[in-house]
Amino acid sequence: MTDERGSRTGQRRMWVVSSCIALVLAAVGDAGPEIVESRSLVAGYDGPGPLICLGVAVLVAAVRWRFVPLVAVAMSALFLVGGLADAEFRNRLTGPVGAGFAGGWLQMLGFAAAFVCGLAAVRWHAKRRRPRQLRGRR
Repeated sequence: MTDERGSRTGQRRMWVVSSCIALVLAAVGDAGPEIVESRSLVAGYDGPGPLICLGVAVLVAAVRWRFVPLVAVAMSALFLVGGLADAEFRNRLTGPVGAGFAGGWLQMLGFAAAFVCGLAAVRWHAKRRRPRQLRGRR
């Protein structure tokens, strides 16, 4: 006989870990092209985006509250909309193949994956909860 609760907890954990990995890949996609271009970790700093992604990934991994993955979902949605609204970033996605092109697509795909995995983690948690039965009723 298998432990149904352990299996379901493992499935939710899989979605949470997938969400964290997607956020780390998005951070690499955000910071990578600038670091490659400048050949320096410090000189390639272009803003707090990668640090925000890594901070949210740590938050989602460390806090075991049911709705924490929604922080990753909201942040991913904001970064996706913001990136696609910026003409310079859209040119980076459609421009010549190189570090900027690969980094931009890695970032967008990472945010999309974090969005989907975060929603799945919250949905999986809600799905496994069952309502309590009232005493005396059958």
